[in-house]
Amino acid sequence: MDIEKKVAVIAITEKGALLASKISDELELNGTLFLPEKFKGRIEATYFQELQEIYKFCFDNFKGIVAVMAQGIVTRMINGLIKSKYTDPAVVVCDEVGRFAISMLSGHEGGANELTFLVSSITGAEPVITTASEANKIYVAGLGCRKGVDKKTIIEAICYGSKLANISTNDIRVIASCWHKKNEIGLIEAAKELNCYLRFLPKELYQNSLYCFKESTAKKYLGIKSVAEPSALLAARNPTLVLNKTIFNGVTIAIAKENLING
Repeated sequence: MDIEKKVAVIAITEKGALLASKISDELELNGTLFLPEKFKGRIEATYFQELQEIYKFCFDNFKGIVAVMAQGIVTRMINGLIKSKYTDPAVVVCDEVGRFAISMLSGHEGGANELTFLVSSITGAEPVITTASEANKIYVAGLGCRKGVDKKTIIEAICYGSKLANISTNDIRVIASCWHKKNEIGLIEAAKELNCYLRFLPKELYQNSLYCFKESTAKKYLGIKSVAEPSALLAARNPTLVLNKTIFNGVTIAIAKENLING
């Protein structure tokens, strides 16, 4: 999804409102928070009385909707509003405690898949993508890089790492890195050119004592043991590391394979 397109963030419960506010804040000028009138004076937002009416408004006026509530509620709200995958807004559903972010409507054409990964990067939720074209891309590249590395260098590093892992860059579904890299233009542009989703993982995931990651210079600068290998493993489903941490021209890459039922 074009990040400059506006996104509506809607919640209806106390916990949901707090998470929705966080998502809207991270989206900055591109996010508009919608909450029921009961939150007036407590959380700054645009308030509504009828949930059905606000869904109709957002469908007509926004390119994306992030709904922080049960998926069943969202299904009922958008029933009758759906017209075409080429014109409907992207709809992403996120549970109120941030476990999952689900691409629900207009996955490819409307950008819901990309928006799902954006929400995942903000909340730490696991992104859930169900479009069929995702099934054959079963590799996740974890990347660490110095500040200001350009797109060309990052793509070259990914190509180099893919060759060592005996895979094609077309097999990579996700490029993952740490929260500290979320504004790295070269990384963002590289993911776009390679047609990969981009996920930035929050600090707390790297600090889980269940994982015995090897230490690197990231310990000194970021307070986590390392970036590339943990990012690949944490962002993949049931992963096996197929390329250990490898450095190429200032970029560190590791690649994990997702072990799926038919993978």
